[in-house]
Amino acid sequence: MEGRLLNRGQYESLLGCATFDGLVEVLKSSPYARPLEHALTGYDPTQLAGTVVRIDEALRRDLAQNLGMLRRFFSDRSRELITTLFLRWDVYNLKTVLRGRRAAAPVEDIVLTTFPIGILDDIALGELARVPTMQAVADLLETWRLPLARPVRTGLNQLGETDTLEPLESELDRFAVMHTSRSIADGDDNDRAVRDYFRFLVDKSNLLTALRYLAEPGALSRMEAGGHFLKGGGRFTRSEFETVVGARDLRDGLARLAATPYGWLADAFPDRDVIALPLVERQLDGAAMHKAVGLSRPDPLGIGLTISYIERKINEVRNIRMILRGKAVGMQNDHIEEWLIM
Repeated sequence: MEGRLLNRGQYESLLGCATFDGLVEVLKSSPYARPLEHALTGYDPTQLAGTVVRIDEALRRDLAQNLGMLRRFFSDRSRELITTLFLRWDVYNLKTVLRGRRAAAPVEDIVLTTFPIGILDDIALGELARVPTMQAVADLLETWRLPLARPVRTGLNQLGETDTLEPLESELDRFAVMHTSRSIADGDDNDRAVRDYFRFLVDKSNLLTALRYLAEPGALSRMEAGGHFLKGGGRFTRSEFETVVGARDLRDGLARLAATPYGWLADAFPDRDVIALPLVERQLDGAAMHKAVGLSRPDPLGIGLTISYIERKINEVRNIRMILRGKAVGMQNDHIEEWLIM
């Protein structure tokens, strides 16, 4: 598995391509050659947008097949733990579908931005994306008797006339944390590895909630931000969360992390006049990747190695998609690389 992931040299080859045609040729000689074979058949350099969409879909399908086979390789408790970790991608996908339904986006656009690696597979996500309303999404989930139906229904009942989906998305996040917390026992090393990684992900979510409150005035009230704090046993406490939320702006909020386990986040932007929240999120994504890779070191035969591969594989697909889109619109390499996690 690990040997089929791209290395630094292969990333540099992709970034170093002067043209989109060159990028296509590099992909044809990469581990993705076979999954992309159909997508690149009849490649027309005058139809870049269509080519990017076809490659996106091929990458997405390959990811789902790879991780689906990986999960089937395990049994009993190990499979339960992996399925539990995949729940956050079900939540991510549901948010994507609900946002798409709210915006009346084309079904193909909605589905293309999902990662079908959890309970909601490609077929299920396609059906959810085709229903006419968000209420119909909840109805379909209830028909399938999925636990995810309850937080969607509860969140929809809280929306009222608001233009934001925050109450609904918060319900989904809270459900995922509660369900995962109950599923991870104080068991063996595998349980402890999953619990450790899960708690970091909860911290990551709470950090982004607090910082988004500062970066996007009006997106959340201070009370709403506090109501979105997730209780998952992480190292970023509620008291620290409230201290950050009370900051003047995003830079001040980052500075207030100095006394927390996440003080390093402020040091990541020493020379920037303007700090963009998406770049802060990229720093946290990179830390999550580092955390996942670190789980494989204590026990090379434990579940940590699998978690590391899963996270690196998902990240790799996101990186390739970013490079594709960047090259297609003529972005400079340094601007593309700023958004990659390697």
